[in-house]
Order: sequence, then structure tokens, then C-alpha cells
Amino acid sequence: MAGFMMRYVKCIVAFCVFFFYIPVATAKDQPHSDVVKKDGTYLLYANGIVKDTKTGLEWKVGPDEDTDWKEARSWVQSLNLDGGGWRMPTLDELEGLYKEGKGDRNMTPLLKTTGWYVWSGETEGSSYTYNFYFYYGYGYWYPRTTPRGERAFAVRSRGDG
Repeated sequence: MAGFMMRYVKCIVAFCVFFFYIPVATAKDQPHSDVVKKDGTYLLYANGIVKDTKTGLEWKVGPDEDTDWKEARSWVQSLNLDGGGWRMPTLDELEGLYKEGKGDRNMTPLLKTTGWYVWSGETEGSSYTYNFYFYYGYGYWYPRTTPRGERAFAVRSRGDG
């Protein structure tokens, strides 16, 4: 009788793990399975997140309007989309988006923006920050308070949030 009960308990545990544990883990690993468009290694989800399947980074484009660095940082910090964990990108991450001749802004067209410049989170003192210029594909220091077409992008990896 003890052997039968032990097999019965193991069967119940296996059932619970299969039907309760696995779906929860899958939902956490892939929180947005509603892919609406693909572009090479990039996936666009219905909630506006663009995932780079090569790097694992997830991107969200901010308001399509000129913004200074402080406004861009504030927008990123307040972003709670799909569990949060968003931050401003590094210059290297922005360089990774640059693909000469791709779309109308030298990046995947899934990242919809009319601006050529995107702010990074890298700063120099209290006055300057790196931004990336997608027209030519390079970054440079620029005053934080002087917008001339800069946009805010938010980025995260699943390890960030």
C-alpha cells in the first residue's frame, strides 16, 4: 500500500508541476507573445516593444517630438510598460541599432521615429551627455538642455527587470 501511495503522490506532483509550474515559467520568459511584425532579428509586439532577438535587448520608442535630456530621462524613468525595468541606452547599444540604409532612419523601421538623434544615458558632468546621430552613425557629446531633434528611447534586457 505504501508503494501505491508513493506513486500516487509522485503522479499528483508531476501533474501540478506540468500544469501549474511550466505555464507560469513560460509566461515570465515570454511576457508578450503577440508578435505583430518581424524585421530580421527584430520583433514588434502589440504593446509597442521591439525585441532584438540577437542581443536580447527590448526597446521602446518615446514620444516622437524634440525633447531635452531631462525630459527624456523622466519619460524613461516613469515607463512601467510590461513590468518596468527600463533605462536609457548606452552609446554602444545605440550603435548596435545603426544599420546604414535600413528603413528611413538607418535602423529597423519597427522603431518608429522621425528624429535622427537619440539621447543616451551616458553623461559628462552636469551639462553634457552622449547622443547618437543615426544619419551618419556616430555619437558625440551634446548639451543636455538644447534639443534639436533628439528623441527618447528606453531599453532593457530581461536581466534588467
